[in-house]
Amino acid sequence: MLALRLVSMVGLFLSAWLLFQKATGSITYLVGCGAASGCANVLGSRWSQWFLVPVSALSLSLYAALLVLTFKPHRSALAAVATCLLGAAAWFAIVQAFLLRSFCPWCLAAHLIGLTAAVLVWRADKEVWPGSSKHGALAGLAALSVLIAGQVFGPAPASHAVSEITLAASPPDTGATKPVHSRGAGRKVTFLGNKEYNVAALPHLGDPAAPHVVVKYYDYACDVCRDLHEDLLAFERKHPRTLCVVLLPCPIERACNPNVPAHVKDHAHACDLARLALACWRTDPESFPAVHHALFARPVQDLPRAMTAVTTLMGKPLAPDALQDPWIAEILAADAADYQRVNVTNSGELNYLMPKLLVGGTRMLHGKTRSREILFQALEHEFKLAPQ
Repeated sequence: MLALRLVSMVGLFLSAWLLFQKATGSITYLVGCGAASGCANVLGSRWSQWFLVPVSALSLSLYAALLVLTFKPHRSALAAVATCLLGAAAWFAIVQAFLLRSFCPWCLAAHLIGLTAAVLVWRADKEVWPGSSKHGALAGLAALSVLIAGQVFGPAPASHAVSEITLAASPPDTGATKPVHSRGAGRKVTFLGNKEYNVAALPHLGDPAAPHVVVKYYDYACDVCRDLHEDLLAFERKHPRTLCVVLLPCPIERACNPNVPAHVKDHAHACDLARLALACWRTDPESFPAVHHALFARPVQDLPRAMTAVTTLMGKPLAPDALQDPWIAEILAADAADYQRVNVTNSGELNYLMPKLLVGGTRMLHGKTRSREILFQALEHEFKLAPQ
């Protein structure tokens, strides 16, 4: 009984701490790659709430009930709570492993506590606690079914942020010294108040003369960036010849992005894949859409495998020194500088999540919307497109 009481108290305090952080806004949970993205992806997802009630509030109630039952034991009630804790641990492990493909250490610790509590209850002597464990287990399964159904069919929380960002104007450069994002002739668009992008000269998907342009900062080793890639392709299918997506690789890896904070885990191979993509763009722009898609393959490829994959897609062979093109280094440096300058949310907090999507004027979307439909609605509203 003492062991169960201690486990209940640990679970109670951990649930209370998570609920406090969520309720007070001490931690902003957004879905994306970078920062503490494992916990952010889990705790910012639809699976972190039940009808917009944080699941930490539900677990707090369970542990409180379990603690009370250690003083006034009743087997049916204990079996119901134990079944809920055991089932919830299994359910959320499945969610993290197969639906989110992200893991939160705090959540895993909470599930381990729940599993331990359930084992202690089920191993207890039946003669010690009166009541029917069968009826309690059935009640626990019913409660678990309500939890899962509410998460699947209930409302989902917001999982991204939209910031209004205005950058300071750049010095008036001309000729070869002009900022690399705006260098060259052709159509230019302005975002962030003062920043120009040359649509045709930069890697892009879609017609550079399309009525609407967005700019995407991304990382080939970022799963959420890959998801946004698929979503934007779907938007183009829904609204053909409407959108041009300017693509600026911004690896979350300090080897080529020194602005990645020390607490953010490097994305292996991100720099190599970004250099390869830019080299392919410079060599054969016509083949770039297929190359861009291939570089999002999972699992993330190292450079030799990625080069083998894209070689068959290229209409022209890469030169031996293609990856050493000085323009590639300039682009990556400029993207890294932008990464540092735009990592703010509406609350003024630093936000190192990727992807980042410039959707119009000074508006930048950080992270991943909770559904493809939410993204479509945002873009349709921005561009005044009729939903189809």
